Amino acid sequence: MRTTKSRIAALGAAAVLGLTGCGAASGDEPAGPNGLPQQLVWSTYNVGTGTYNDLAAIANTLTSQEGVQLRLMTADTGIGRLAPLVNGTADYSRAGDEYYYAFEGDYEYASKEWGPQDIRMVWAPPGNYGLLVRADSGIDSFEDLKGKRFPELTANTSINNKMEGFLNYGGLTGDDVQKVPISYGEQIAGLETGQIDAMYQNVVGSNIDQLAATTDVKWLGFDDPDPARYETWDELMPMVTVGEVTDVAGVEEGESARVLEYTIPLTTLGSRDADEVYHLVKAMVENYEHYEGTTPDTKQFDFDAVLKEPLVVPFHEGTVRYFEERGVWNEELERKNDALVERGERLREAWPGVVGSSPAGELERNWTDWKTTELNIEGTDDEN
Repeated sequence: MRTTKSRIAALGAAAVLGLTGCGAASGDEPAGPNGLPQQLVWSTYNVGTGTYNDLAAIANTLTSQEGVQLRLMTADTGIGRLAPLVNGTADYSRAGDEYYYAFEGDYEYASKEWGPQDIRMVWAPPGNYGLLVRADSGIDSFEDLKGKRFPELTANTSINNKMEGFLNYGGLTGDDVQKVPISYGEQIAGLETGQIDAMYQNVVGSNIDQLAATTDVKWLGFDDPDPARYETWDELMPMVTVGEVTDVAGVEEGESARVLEYTIPLTTLGSRDADEVYHLVKAMVENYEHYEGTTPDTKQFDFDAVLKEPLVVPFHEGTVRYFEERGVWNEELERKNDALVERGERLREAWPGVVGSSPAGELERNWTDWKTTELNIEGTDDEN
């Protein structure tokens, strides 16, 4: 573990130094012999998170093996991670469910400034995430969260929706807890000082290891299969399942915890050059041996491990080309991907008309109504 931490720290430092003087994304920069531009910018979560550490390892590898200067931009909010991709400051983004909300034009993206975006998945490694509490907190189940200080993450709709699902699993709602406004990156300090009684996090990451080194912590587990406990999850987090983890901070040796499993994919815009995306995923696969053991989760970037079924956002055509070349793409996957591409086109085509016909304060509701009527989906409630 000490070796892994040291490598993560070194990679993180290198990525931060690489960000110094970071300007706009490469844009139309010509590709080299390997089909990749000399510079790329990726946006993601803060330094020290498992998500950041994974990308730092890959960035270091692409720099050393392919000569690509890859710089990481970090942000503590969903908008902060995704806006650089949409406005052209970043070429790729590894963000939370905001990639899905932006594709749909939901929640904070149901605004005149945003609307549905042409987001595409590039590489989709699975990961595990959950709710962490102090071992001495007296919180042994989600039911025990009643009356506790519960984080409400600033500008993080995707995680706040999952947190609402956690409460629902325990038979609770947001009215049953004391909500504490806090940023994603402030949670660890908040848990240590007693500002909050629980925190949402990737189950791996140097920040969690450091916390567990000084504070006894544990993950709350989804151990009850009763469907009634999960009835709001399809609405709040449609891309999530329950997975089992072992050998992570907060789980005793020989034991396991049942937490969330879903992908935080590397994404880009549909307009991104297909040849570049193809060569990027090819480089990530062919250089996998150089970063596979760098962090606890880089093993999930392995070709055999990544998600290959398009679920809520379509894959980029460059990724599809690579999947076809490797023989893992079939007619059923193509049909699902095409359906999502068509859905995105319909969303973006309809958006200006809904904006133009919506009085002040009614855009989000009118947009939801349009999707319910025209796309035959269930409506969603306004953001909590």
